[in-house]
Amino acid sequence: MKTIKVGLIGTGYIGMVHLDMLRRLGGVEVAAVADPNAELARAAADRFGIGRVYRDADALIADPEIEVVHDCAPNNVHFDINAKAIRAGKELLSEKPLALDSRESADLLALASKHGTLTAINFCYRYYPVVQEAAARARRGDLGEVRAFVGHFLQDWLFFETDYSWRLDPQVAGNANVVADLGSHWFDLVQFITGQKIVEVMAELHTCLPKRRRPKGGVLSFGAGAAGESEEVAITLDDYASLFLKLGNGARGNFTTCQAAAGRKVDIEIQVFGSKESYAWIHVHPNALWIGHREKANEVFYESSQQQTEDTRKYATLPTGHPMGYHDAVLNLFRDYYEAVAAKRDGRPYSASFPDFRTGHEMMCVIDAAVRSDKSGAWVKVEGV
Repeated sequence: MKTIKVGLIGTGYIGMVHLDMLRRLGGVEVAAVADPNAELARAAADRFGIGRVYRDADALIADPEIEVVHDCAPNNVHFDINAKAIRAGKELLSEKPLALDSRESADLLALASKHGTLTAINFCYRYYPVVQEAAARARRGDLGEVRAFVGHFLQDWLFFETDYSWRLDPQVAGNANVVADLGSHWFDLVQFITGQKIVEVMAELHTCLPKRRRPKGGVLSFGAGAAGESEEVAITLDDYASLFLKLGNGARGNFTTCQAAAGRKVDIEIQVFGSKESYAWIHVHPNALWIGHREKANEVFYESSQQQTEDTRKYATLPTGHPMGYHDAVLNLFRDYYEAVAAKRDGRPYSASFPDFRTGHEMMCVIDAAVRSDKSGAWVKVEGV
């Protein structure tokens, strides 16, 4: 089989995760990287043995050898990069959130449809094996009708005033920080497990630290530091958010997210309560799915390539009892996507069950609704889906 040639744009934290997981895939070769930070780009190329380094995204997209583009750049350039890649005839896997707002994401969705682009977006948390299992059981009818749901996504990497990221700059991040960055992942989990769309929200977005110290030399995601020169800046975007949510079937839920929660690193929890049973998944115990019952003992199901449903056991690639982690979840998504890319290129039928630009657009619509709700103090319908 001919190797699929990949170009990656953005060699910061998440770009390195993409490169590491692409290296684990068979039949895929990263042929080029691009980043305006030449030092970062060269370091990534040297580490992964990548032959070509570009200073800008346009040059990589114009490379005729590149078949698939991975967009790992900051939010404010997602639209431009993704649109150019689509028009250039590349297949496309983008980081989330898909764009700065739902108007941009709608345009990208329409453009990808027009050009027949095979798109994906990195909502990787749904690719833990037991999360796939929960969704499969819900589709099978085990959960029953969804009645309610609760959860959170907490981190502490923006705990100190000296912690700063481009995600706090509305010119780069857009109209929201934490509700877009972490909230989009959690909203995707809710829709994926329940099979229902979020149709209405009531949100409060809050800034815990209204002033921070920004390094004068610039900062990457997850960059922090008291060392070096810095300047005080006012922060207007959210580092805390709390939402009430309504699903299409009328089920209600609530969600809290915060990036200033000391001691919480990547603390994700989701609980879904159905008319037959309940599911709970906690990221700190990623290989376990709690299944709740009313009239018999509760269960804890562990990821298993032997015991999961036929559709999901392929994601549990290790022997039962060996927990899989974040990198494995990203790899599972990439594997599904590149199987579809290879099939499309060869003219074979394929399934595109992974999160794509439609999923990304749906999440942008929820984020925009949350921003509008925060401003109005009222319930707001999710529009544009």
